[in-house]
Amino acid sequence: MELAKPSSLANNLINYFFLLVLNLVIISITGYLTLDSNANLNSRLGAFLLSFFIPFFIVILTKNMQGYERMLKFGFGMIIYIIAAMIIVEFQNHFQQA
Repeated sequence: MELAKPSSLANNLINYFFLLVLNLVIISITGYLTLDSNANLNSRLGAFLLSFFIPFFIVILTKNMQGYERMLKFGFGMIIYIIAAMIIVEFQNHFQQA
């Protein structure tokens, strides 16, 4: 039986950085396909399909991962996106009322 090597801090930082980038890319694609002013029926259908297939494949490919770990690794992109969207919309509403 082979013992697992202790992971270094640099290795963890690189893994978390790419996980953050992956989350933000996935959510940005979905947001671009639905929230853009040029969004049409085709792009909204594409966003709908992506919103089904991306989580489906994440669950299928990470069967050995606990649910909370999967949520933290692949769900925080959506949380960041929602918070950023609320902040941007609030700023836009604030400047439109002034």
